[in-house]
Amino acid sequence: MSGSFDLLEHVPLPAYGFRVAPDGDFVLESVNAAGRAGNPAIVKMLGRSISHLYGDQPQTLQDAQRAVREKTTVVRETAVRRYDRTEATLLVRLSYVYVEPAHLVIYMQDVSTPPIAEAALRETEARYRTLVDSMPDGVLLRGADGRVLACNGAVVALHGVKTEFDLLGSMATLRGGVEIRAESGQALSGKDLPSFRVLETGVAEVGSHYELHSDHAPSRWFRVSAQPLHSSTGAITGSVTTFTDITDRIAAQEAIKQGKDRLDLALAAAKMGVWEIDATTKLGFWSQNLSTIFRLPLRLENFAEFLGSVHPDDRGTVLSTSERASAAAHGDTLEQEFRIVGKDMVTRWARALARVLHDGGKIRMVGTIMDVTEQHRLEEELRRAHRLESIGRLAGGIAHDFNNLLAAMVGALELVEDQCPPGAMEDLATIRHGASRATELTRQLLAFARKQPVTYKVVDLSAMVTNVERMLARLVGADIELAISSDTGVHVKADASLLEQVLVNLVVNAREAMPTGGHVGIRVGTTTEIAPISGAARVFALLEVSDSGVGMDEDTRTKIFDPFFTTKASGTGLGLASSYGIVKQHGGHIDVDTRPGHGTRFRVLLPLLPNETARDERSPVKSPLPGRGRVLVVDDEELVRLTIVRMLKSLGYEVLSASSGAEALECSRSFQGHIDAVVCDVAMPAMDGPTVVRELLKTRPGLQVLFASGYAPDDQLLDGKAFLAKPYTRADLASKLHELLSSR
Repeated sequence: MSGSFDLLEHVPLPAYGFRVAPDGDFVLESVNAAGRAGNPAIVKMLGRSISHLYGDQPQTLQDAQRAVREKTTVVRETAVRRYDRTEATLLVRLSYVYVEPAHLVIYMQDVSTPPIAEAALRETEARYRTLVDSMPDGVLLRGADGRVLACNGAVVALHGVKTEFDLLGSMATLRGGVEIRAESGQALSGKDLPSFRVLETGVAEVGSHYELHSDHAPSRWFRVSAQPLHSSTGAITGSVTTFTDITDRIAAQEAIKQGKDRLDLALAAAKMGVWEIDATTKLGFWSQNLSTIFRLPLRLENFAEFLGSVHPDDRGTVLSTSERASAAAHGDTLEQEFRIVGKDMVTRWARALARVLHDGGKIRMVGTIMDVTEQHRLEEELRRAHRLESIGRLAGGIAHDFNNLLAAMVGALELVEDQCPPGAMEDLATIRHGASRATELTRQLLAFARKQPVTYKVVDLSAMVTNVERMLARLVGADIELAISSDTGVHVKADASLLEQVLVNLVVNAREAMPTGGHVGIRVGTTTEIAPISGAARVFALLEVSDSGVGMDEDTRTKIFDPFFTTKASGTGLGLASSYGIVKQHGGHIDVDTRPGHGTRFRVLLPLLPNETARDERSPVKSPLPGRGRVLVVDDEELVRLTIVRMLKSLGYEVLSASSGAEALECSRSFQGHIDAVVCDVAMPAMDGPTVVRELLKTRPGLQVLFASGYAPDDQLLDGKAFLAKPYTRADLASKLHELLSSR
């Protein structure tokens, strides 16, 4: 305490000593014992000026200035505010006494209440202050001029100061690096703050959200409410503002929203949505993504409306399931698949899973619905593939047996041809033509079964199409326009003759679709597609055949690759089926795009061979020479075996024969002479051809091997040995044996 005010310490009235500042203001320097006893917090105001402490009470400053100016004592009874955490307003008698040379003493005498009433008032004020301090929300009181009159601990913590006295009397309360932002992100300051705005407008602002952004700490969000304070005359005397920290609530709401967004994303990815229905009233809700998935109205609140979208054939089962739910126990689950017809008139399969809940006497069903249309399509394709595989095995077996018969017939025809009298040559030609047609049918059956012998070479698709262009032109006829477009350098590893067969089958199919003429387009190129198995994008070689014909409906389109299915009066139903088998045998894919009245387009996708690896692998065929050597023939079919023996003898070979694997091994052991080659059937009972050959090679390591079969066996089974497909001609047999024996 300054020495100038030492005598005031024992004065019985509260006394406040001020120093007169050069600017005419008054700075509090001393408070005596009576003043400290009545207001302990006043000592924290030391060093503050009257204009700072009582800026909203200008009369206090004016009286002080008059006392100094007139060097006299000024006495006034007035209401003053006490800075003692209660912010109580007292009716006091103030005496302003000037003290030389530049000091002022203010004596204060309370004339508002007797001691008992004052004690009760202080107790009430203390309870009020305790209540405000205990609130988790911040409370800030401003005077009419905007200066801070009071605040609680939450506001002190919010503004990052040590005590509330650091804020009292201040206009601006935010420290550096801290700003208030509205929800729009706009920064607010000064008169834009709610506690100031209500002083001007007199209108309360309740529930607005603001962000307290700081460079030093994480941002916080607050719900702010500001109320104006009015005097008995209605004048605005200040404002009170509350701050509720909602950061955690906003974070929780954002987490819930993000969780909902992730759930919606997951449900959308799974083509699934949620629903609920009251089993009694038949009212409920249907999530919006289900309307998108099934192309239904955005809001479906009535079960009858939903039932109207169910396929007519499935409505009965859906209705009966709903009725069963009314009698089901709590927690029971129901599952059902049915079809839904959307606004786009497309039928989609739905799988509904429901759980029955008993809640307060009400029965509800809650559950999910998933679009399983693609699953049904894949299941149907799988069933179709299994059906085709079964038919393929049957067709392959029949073709194999039939090829054995044809092998005997074709071989016998060649042997008879040299001895046939001229008068019978025409009949012989008829038999040969029939055998050729039968051979072609078995080739188609084997192609469908993917068991046709294949000779893989590098094939230039453009060159292949060019080679058969004239034949295709004759095939379609003069009333159909044939247009071919082709990119160069499109190579695949394939059997050219089989791909030609596919192309011919597709062109024939196009011709049959245009009985009155039209247009057929053939295109060779490349395309980037999603591989059916891996799901990855790949570049494929493309062979496309399109027509302007009548097109096909969906039912026909799903059956066109089925064997023996045909829409033609005289067709066999093997053309497209065999094409399908050939393409699959080459590791490719064939699809069709068609609509009634809009033509048809077939697309054959084959693995593309890079240009740098594509080269002509064709080698000239050597002319067969007369046979020399001894050959062992092994075949369980007697007619085939006898025919092969006769053909070999006619070529000049010495021949041994066996009807089974065991007989062949016994023949090899018992025959002491040299055996140059063995012609062995692949599929035989008890011991198959590869097993027989392995046993023969143990004792005759230099033996040349030629396998023969009615369909293409596994390359690993043949172990790189030569192969000849049945039925074959005598020239084919002679050429293969000459190639084998000359390579020794």
